Amino acid sequence: MTQEARYAPGFLISVPQLMDPNFYHAVVLLIEHTSEGAMGLTINHPTDRSIQSLYEQMGRSWPGDDQSLLMRGGPVQPEHAWILHGPECDLGSAYEVTDDLKLNTSLDALDTLVKTSNPYRFFIGYAGWGPGQLDGEIQQGAWIISDVDISLVFDTPSEEVWEASLKRMGIDPAMLVMGSGVH
Repeated sequence: MTQEARYAPGFLISVPQLMDPNFYHAVVLLIEHTSEGAMGLTINHPTDRSIQSLYEQMGRSWPGDDQSLLMRGGPVQPEHAWILHGPECDLGSAYEVTDDLKLNTSLDALDTLVKTSNPYRFFIGYAGWGPGQLDGEIQQGAWIISDVDISLVFDTPSEEVWEASLKRMGIDPAMLVMGSGVH
């Protein structure tokens, strides 16, 4: 792979051999990939904690559905929160991932989003790789690379995202052979 080849924005779909519990059957929205490293959010690993409980912990009133779960964006800095949403919200310092997808850290933006029908996901932590680390994992075959499909981010139930992401590429998940494991 050349130094210039980069995969963001895109999806990283873990292969079954990737046994790291943080990334088992994970689909990561790769947001940034440079020679200095990479950053993304795992879009299909919900926590067992509601967003409301996090708001209460911060002394804030949660204006949304009390069943909305926090998503585990990855193992790095789980004390940091991230919001993925569509282009409709301009509050906060939204970073454009794609034309249809923005990354934000503003709780004011989240407060506004939950009062509308606009889709969003609220994450804690992120997936991060040091210089060359992700490139090495891709070369070892730990990840299948795909383009971003916004319906997998917002519309597909978390437990179906991994399989659906493979099927949309024409890959039958049952045909992926388990091996000795990629760590």
